[in-house]
Amino acid sequence: MTAVHLSGLSRRHGRWHDLDALVDAGAADAGAVTRLRRGGLARYAVHDGPATGLYADCLGETLDRTGLAPSAVDGVLFFSSTFSAYEDHADLAALCARFGIRDAFPLGMYLGQCTNFSSALTVAQGLAATQDLDNVLLIGVDVLDDRRAARVLPGEVSVFSDTAVCCLVSRARTDGYLVERVEHRYRPELHALHPQRDLLPYIDGFTGALAGVVEGLTKATGRAPDAYAKLVLANHARPVLRNFAATLGIPFDRVPTEGIGTLGHCFAYDQLITLADLAEQGGTTPGDAVLAIGVGANYLYSATSFVRCEA
Repeated sequence: MTAVHLSGLSRRHGRWHDLDALVDAGAADAGAVTRLRRGGLARYAVHDGPATGLYADCLGETLDRTGLAPSAVDGVLFFSSTFSAYEDHADLAALCARFGIRDAFPLGMYLGQCTNFSSALTVAQGLAATQDLDNVLLIGVDVLDDRRAARVLPGEVSVFSDTAVCCLVSRARTDGYLVERVEHRYRPELHALHPQRDLLPYIDGFTGALAGVVEGLTKATGRAPDAYAKLVLANHARPVLRNFAATLGIPFDRVPTEGIGTLGHCFAYDQLITLADLAEQGGTTPGDAVLAIGVGANYLYSATSFVRCEA
């Protein structure tokens, strides 16, 4: 497996709103807002303009953070949970041209939903291994279309925040994280199960898929779940994260929870943002192993092992 490293994450969010704005927008009632607050949620971000307006500044910031010359970018991987308009593709091309990124291989993906971060890492690692690409920029953006989807997640476990991120996946060792291993398990049959109406089969399927993907990671790395310094999860309500930690046998005090109240659920970007914050704020030190878990639409499960490193 080709070693790749993750670094230089930049991010942009939409305009921040207090949870009470959900009631004003007709997206939730007062009871739902109370339950969200009880789980640790406090605000969410909404971007009113085109999705491309969020990532225009991210690319330049990532190049600055990593010191990577635009001419050294070998690939640009765009990942998003929603379908992208044709105009977005042209805007991304124009953005690359503006920065002098002229020979990079462009690629897009979306099907992993809130697991898109681990799918993107898998693809970037594959490009490094099979196409000899040294430096791949990951660019992700999600702006919720409130006419097509609900801002509040079922069960009031979280609320979506419009977000864009950019980061570098490189074969060169960088200040950031070694992507040690990514495992996925696809369980499409779970998509037909309702979390309340089909409670028992849903729980059995969910925990079975989660246990399976972590077991695969353990076999590949030789590292048991309780050997990780941190367990990084999506920004869902604290009781949900407690259940994840308990299922994996990891103490809950190893789960970073600051993003729950400050960010809300940033689609597929929660884990990447948390990893960057841990590194920048001293929450991880070189040599620490970090386990990131992702669940996409309750049918795609991922477990990723990162190791904190320095250049």
